[in-house]
Amino acid sequence: MIFDSLGASFIYGFLIRRGKLSGIADIDIKKPIFFVLGFALEFGVLNLTDKYPIIMTYRAYIHFLDYLMLFIGLWYNRHNKYMKVIAIGIILNFIVIFANGGRMPVSIKALNAAGISYLIPGLQKNVIPTHQAMTAATKLKFLCDILYLPKPYPLPKTFSIGDLFIATGIFLMVSNAMIKASKKVKI
Repeated sequence: MIFDSLGASFIYGFLIRRGKLSGIADIDIKKPIFFVLGFALEFGVLNLTDKYPIIMTYRAYIHFLDYLMLFIGLWYNRHNKYMKVIAIGIILNFIVIFANGGRMPVSIKALNAAGISYLIPGLQKNVIPTHQAMTAATKLKFLCDILYLPKPYPLPKTFSIGDLFIATGIFLMVSNAMIKASKKVKI
């Protein structure tokens, strides 16, 4: 959802509202290393599990460390109103992930509706370190990946309410920065 919201903010802020890309550089993000580390951990868990199976054993701890980095980054940026929207999403995802053993449950029905049913076998075999199939025993189902974007959307996907908050916060922060930059008066 992050890349989707970045793309949407580019289309809206730059192409439609005629904002300036230079405004993105004006976004005040303190200690961005914590966000980079958080996303790097998530990326590593997702893409290195096949090569290092031990990651699967410790996935919940790694995922917790990933969220810890994000929470520290959010704390340093609590002054930013858009980060507060993003924080709501991260907290909602954290709650449902750790209520269900450290992985985000994904609705099989939503996967089928999105047209990405090829992901179902991996979820049902429990070989994906960050996600699992939603079952009758899943807790807080309303916070799981139950929403979806189907084709003809170019990147069909399932997502959670938390993801929606995160994407909204990113969209608002980036598009408003571009629009604000275009309104600066030159002296």
